[in-house]
Amino acid sequence: MKVVFVHTHDRRWADTQTFGIHFMPVWAYTLAAHLSDLPDVELALFDARVARRRDAPAADVYLFTGINQDYDAVVALHRRLRARRPAARFVVGGPIAWSFRAAGRLDALAMFDHVVVGDGEEVVGPLVADLAAGRPVPHVVEAPARFDLARARPMHRGLLAATADRYYGAVVEVGRGCPFLCEFCDVRTLPDNNRARVKAPALVVEELDALHDLGVRRVLLACDNLIGDLRWAEDLCDAVVAWRERTGKRLGFYTWLTINVARHPALLRKLRLAGFDMLFIGVESFSRSSLLETAKVQNTAVELGAALRAIQAYGFIVVAGLIFGFDTDPDDAAAATLRGLLESGLVSGDPSLLTALPGTPLHTRMALAGRLRDVRFGLGGHKYRTNIRYLKPAAAVRAEFQAFVRGFVAGRYQYARLVRFYDGLESPTYVPPRPAGRPDLRRLLVLAVRHRRALATLAARLARLGGSAERTWWILRALWTTWRRTTPARPLGFYLAFWLFNWSSAIVKYAHLSDDDFDVESVAPDFAVARVLPAAYEAARDDGIPVRKVRAQRRVTATALRAFIEAQGA
Repeated sequence: MKVVFVHTHDRRWADTQTFGIHFMPVWAYTLAAHLSDLPDVELALFDARVARRRDAPAADVYLFTGINQDYDAVVALHRRLRARRPAARFVVGGPIAWSFRAAGRLDALAMFDHVVVGDGEEVVGPLVADLAAGRPVPHVVEAPARFDLARARPMHRGLLAATADRYYGAVVEVGRGCPFLCEFCDVRTLPDNNRARVKAPALVVEELDALHDLGVRRVLLACDNLIGDLRWAEDLCDAVVAWRERTGKRLGFYTWLTINVARHPALLRKLRLAGFDMLFIGVESFSRSSLLETAKVQNTAVELGAALRAIQAYGFIVVAGLIFGFDTDPDDAAAATLRGLLESGLVSGDPSLLTALPGTPLHTRMALAGRLRDVRFGLGGHKYRTNIRYLKPAAAVRAEFQAFVRGFVAGRYQYARLVRFYDGLESPTYVPPRPAGRPDLRRLLVLAVRHRRALATLAARLARLGGSAERTWWILRALWTTWRRTTPARPLGFYLAFWLFNWSSAIVKYAHLSDDDFDVESVAPDFAVARVLPAAYEAARDDGIPVRKVRAQRRVTATALRAFIEAQGA
C-alpha cells in the first residue's frame, strides 16, 4: 500500500505571508513515524507549495490536513486527485477538522472518505491498517484523547532525508497547550489544552542533530507557548546549549511565546545562547481596555513597551501579532498602535482583524449577541473578511486598518523604528547572534530559482522596495547607520536584512490595498451598546478546561465590557 501525505496552502496566503519561504510540513514526518511499524507500506510526501499539482504521485491512501483558510485549496486538490485515482481512499484531519467540528460544519468535509478529529498520532496507524486489510472504517474517526508528547517518536528519517532540500527550514514540534485564557484563542478549545504538554529535551536534540546533518540551518520550534512550562523551557535550552558545545553544530531558532518571558532574565539569556533569534509574541493591542476585553491578562501585568524593549535588548527580534476590531478599541487605534510599535522599538508587526474562531468564548459571545456572519473566514483567501459584525462602523474599520498600513510602510517611520531597535541593543544584556542565526541568502536564492512563483514574488519585492526614490533614500540611510553602528560585539547585518525583508513584505502585501479588499460588516445602527455583553455570557460551559478557569476568563472580559458600557453612558 502506498500512502501519500498531501500538504497544500491557500496560494494568496502563501504569496503574501510566506513569500516563497517554505518550511517543512512537520505533521507529515510526525505521522509517518507512527506508520513505520506497518508492513508493506510505502510513504511519500506531496507538497503543492513546492511541486506542480500534476506531478502528485499515485497512491492507495491520501492523507490531507489544513486550516480554515486552506479550505478551498484542500477541496480543489482533493477533487483533482479523486478524478485521477477514484479507487484511492481520501482522509483529512488536523486543525481544519477540529475547527469545522466545533463550528458544526463537519459536513463541509463530506467529500473525504474519512475525517479524523483530534490528534492523529494514535489514530493514523490503526486507520491505515484497517484500510489496507479492507476492514470498515467510519466516516468520522475520533481520537481517544490528547496525545502525550512525552511518548512522541522521532520524525520519520527516510521521509526527511528524501525531502529536506525542498525547504528553507525545518519545523520541530516541541509542545502543545498554553496556560493562558485569551478570549479569541482556539488553543484553549482543545480538550485539556490549558496546560503544557512537552516533548523530552533529549528527543528534541536528537531531531535537531538529524536535521543539521541534512543541511538544515533554520528551525521553527512549534508550540502554543514555549514558556507554558518554564522549568521545561530552561531544561530545553540547557540541552541545546550542551549539544552545541559538544558537537560544534549551530542552528537558528524561531518560536512562539508570551510577553511574561520578560520577567525571566536568566531564561532570556539561555534562549539566546541556545540560538534563538526571533520570537513571536501576541501583543494584540497597546490599549489596556482592549487587552482586558479579551482577557489577555499577561499583557496587562507588564508595561508593554518596557517589556518588549527588555526582551529585544538581549538581541531578539520580536515579531508582534496585532489585532484591530475589539469592541473597546479606542478611536485612534491605528495611531496608538503605530506609536506603540515605535516606542517599543519593534521592527516587525503584522495586523489582522478580530475573528471569532469556533469553540472560543469570543465565538459564544458574538453568537449570543447576534453578531456572527455566515461567511468563510481566516487569514487567507480574502484576507480581510471576518465573521464578526463590528461595533465600529464598517467604513471606520476599513479606514483604520488602511491608516495603519499607510503609516506602517512609510520610509521615515520604518527607519525610525530601526534606529530605535538599534538603540535598544546598546544594553549589557545583549548576546550577539551566532553565524547560524543569520538568514541563509544562498538557500533562499536557490529555492526561489527552483520555483517560478517564488521567483516572481522575489522580483516583485525588490521592484517595490527600490521603485521609489523616497524608499531608496531611507534604505541608504539605514545602510549607512548600520555600517556606522556595527561593531564586532554587535554585528547588525542580520537585523538589517530582517528589517528589509519585513518592510518589503508589507509593501508587496499592502501596495494596492483598497476598500474592495475588505468584506466587513458592522452592527445595525440601532444596536444597543449594552449587548456587547450578553446576559448569558458569564454562565460557564464545558471548554475542556477547568470550570474555575473558564469563569475567571469570563469575569475579566465581563468586567472590561461593563466598564466600557458605563463609559458609553449605556
